[in-house]
Amino acid sequence: MKVLFAGGGTMGSVSPLVAVHEELKIKDSALESLWLGTKKGPEKDFLAFYQMPFKPIIGGKLRQYFSLANFFTPFWVFLGFIQSLFILRKFKPDAVLTAGSFIAVPVIYAAWFLRIPRFVHQQDIEIGLANKLMAKKATAITVVLRDSLGKFDFRKTFHISNPVRKAVFSGDREKAIDFFKLNPRLRTILIMGGGTGAQTINQIILETAGKLTENYQVIHLAGIGKMIDQQFNNYYDRATLKRIEERYRGYEFLNQEIFNAYALADLVVCRAGFSTLTELAVLAKAALLIPIPGHQELNAQYFNKYNSVKVIKQDQLNSENFLKAILYLMDNTAELQNISRNISQMIDKDAAKRYVGLIYEILGK
Repeated sequence: MKVLFAGGGTMGSVSPLVAVHEELKIKDSALESLWLGTKKGPEKDFLAFYQMPFKPIIGGKLRQYFSLANFFTPFWVFLGFIQSLFILRKFKPDAVLTAGSFIAVPVIYAAWFLRIPRFVHQQDIEIGLANKLMAKKATAITVVLRDSLGKFDFRKTFHISNPVRKAVFSGDREKAIDFFKLNPRLRTILIMGGGTGAQTINQIILETAGKLTENYQVIHLAGIGKMIDQQFNNYYDRATLKRIEERYRGYEFLNQEIFNAYALADLVVCRAGFSTLTELAVLAKAALLIPIPGHQELNAQYFNKYNSVKVIKQDQLNSENFLKAILYLMDNTAELQNISRNISQMIDKDAAKRYVGLIYEILGK
């Protein structure tokens, strides 16, 4: 079988498709794949780890606010459509898969023009403009949540849940203790600010690291170029600095080591992108969410409705509320266990197998 994947710009549209690719490879060892993505996005380096052939294509993003760039968007999308036609005719895939992103729009329309089956995956509660456009030309639409079934044409919409990469399950607590050089007898908080908006969370960690490390240890992903460890001297006395040095571990980002960090963490503090929420759910990790205003707030609200996370809104985020929420959860083991149990029921661990089964069913293979 030949399968073409399209997506990128952010990792949200990439992770679930990689999980599907892994499952397809298990079912068909002779699988041929090709990924079409952005020129400057993070997906190229990420996909190299999975040895997936990659080609950047031209694309245009329609910004839902006034921007002169919007006037050129139709031109870039048309060029991407033409480019996609040539690639699809040469590669001749049996199916085209996407989980959103503006770069996938011309690919899906080119596949529709060539009558190649098209699969569009919807993750977030709110449907993005790209998926709204692609759903019109999709052969099948897959959704993570049953609540999303009614938002698309019911004749071609399927509840699948969210595919998860196998590496997510590879975390090892002992390896984490060894890698991060932390105390196995202390409980651990994993804090991930993400690339967008990380500075706000980083500043609050600067102000609260002293208190957080009194009883707990912290693994902190600060974002590229946003490390804060050199600034602690401006906030704390010598004794507190020594404790922070022993119990705080800061990184710009983590690759495969993130899964060991998950294994060690008693609480995860993070944004509310759906790929991250999916990983937390399948690992049954208690989480305190700080959603970026917009679609992430809807994601957080949905999970909070089932008491599977705790949430601090961005406009309510300050050092006092941040510290209060974390210490409350870390001091209440029963509450952490309840959240962990609830979030574990939000995502199906076998979603990738179900997705691949649907592909084979629709293709008649």
